[in-house]
Amino acid sequence: MTVLVTGAHGRIARSLISRLTSAGTPFRVASSRPEPGEVRLDLRTGEGLAEALDGVDRVLLYTQPGGIEAFLQAAHGVRHVVQVSSSAVLYGGGSIAARHKAVEDALLSSGLPVTVLRPGAFAANSLRWAESIRARSTVEFAYPDARHAPIDEDDIAAVAQAVLGAGSHLGEALTLTGPEALSYRQQVAILAEVLDRPITVGTISRQQATERRPAFIPAEVMAELLDTDARRADEPTLVTDTVPAVTGAPARDFRRWAADHRAEFGAPQG
Repeated sequence: MTVLVTGAHGRIARSLISRLTSAGTPFRVASSRPEPGEVRLDLRTGEGLAEALDGVDRVLLYTQPGGIEAFLQAAHGVRHVVQVSSSAVLYGGGSIAARHKAVEDALLSSGLPVTVLRPGAFAANSLRWAESIRARSTVEFAYPDARHAPIDEDDIAAVAQAVLGAGSHLGEALTLTGPEALSYRQQVAILAEVLDRPITVGTISRQQATERRPAFIPAEVMAELLDTDARRADEPTLVTDTVPAVTGAPARDFRRWAADHRAEFGAPQG
C-alpha cells in the first residue's frame, strides 16, 4: 500500500503524514507549493497528476472541483480514494456546500472505490482568535452562542488512516464531529482555563464580523458562515460517534485540543 497525501501543508494532511510515518506505511506527499521531497500537484488544474499517482494505490484527496475530472481520468489504478469534504453538504445551499458536493458526486458516481469524510467545524478554527486573546484578552463574535462540535484535526487523520488501511466504508459518507457541542462562549471559557488567563467574550454586528474576517475568507463565504452561526444559535447541534466507531479510540474533546495547542496561543507549555 502506498498513499498519496494531497494538501500537504494542511493540518489534516500533516497529521496523517505523521501517522503514516509512525506506522511505516509508504506514502507520497503532493502540494501545489512543494517542499523538498514532495511532488508538485495542482488539484485545481490536474497539473502533475501523472507523476503524483505513479505507483500509488490509495489517495487522501482534498476538494478542488476544477480538477476533479482530470483526477478521475488519471486515477484508474487507484484502489481507494478518501475525500476530505465538509458537513456543510448536509445542510445544502451556499457555495461551500456546493463546492464539496460537486466533488462528492463526481467521485461517488465514478466507479472508483471512494469514502467521503464530512468533518464539521475544526477545533483549529479557534486559532483565529489567538491574536485577539494575546492583545486584548477578548474575543468578539456576531453569534457568541452559536454551537458547534469542534473536531481535532488529528481525529480526522486517524479516521482517514483507519479507512485507508482497512479498505473499509467504501461508497459511504462519514460525518465527523468532536464529542460535544459547545458554543463559542463555552470554547472561550475552556481556553481561559487552559491558558490560565481571563478572556472575555463580546458581541459585534454581522457587518463588523465581515469587516474583521481573515483575508483568505471572501465576503460571500463569510456571509454563509455567519448564516450558519445564526442557525446554530437556535438549532440542536449534530454530534456523531463516527470517530470512535471507526478508530476504536474516543474523539478528543476541545479541552484536550486546547491543552495540546497552548503554545500556538502564546502560552508556555506546562
